[in-house]
Amino acid sequence: MTSDHSGGRPDGQASAALDAVRASWRQVVPVPGIPPAEVVQLTSLRQLGAVRRHVRAFLTTSLQADGVVAEDEVDEVVERSILVIDELASNALRHGAQPASLDLREAGDHWVVVATDSARDVLPTPAVDRPAGQGGYGLYVIADLTSAHGVEIDHDRKRVWALLAKHRRPPS
Repeated sequence: MTSDHSGGRPDGQASAALDAVRASWRQVVPVPGIPPAEVVQLTSLRQLGAVRRHVRAFLTTSLQADGVVAEDEVDEVVERSILVIDELASNALRHGAQPASLDLREAGDHWVVVATDSARDVLPTPAVDRPAGQGGYGLYVIADLTSAHGVEIDHDRKRVWALLAKHRRPPS
């Protein structure tokens, strides 16, 4: 994000990009219709370390099954994906309601990750005008690191999802 000289506020182009991300989280977009390959129940924030280890093993195995064996490429794709998955899972636990779960779906050269919770009336809301050190920018990270993302509301459930590429991002 570029800044002007007025207290570090974003310039017009960056501000428009932030506005687009905020708007993207206000739209209801159905989860892609791919059956889950793995489902992990989310019970507490203390459990997230174990969730990350489980997901890391799943993603690594998936890449290796697809023929991606270069350690640096596997590490890059998995670490980028873990950032997104950790945000989805922690948001479901912090801002959602139990029961909550995380499921991983395989879709060719992508994974679809879905965090489900029971707080259907609490939609993802990106932080606005919060000092950088106070956090709350995870939804921007998800939007930046994924091919697509969305929120689906069911009768008593909310599903927040992201589409993750199984390949390296091209250099910017």
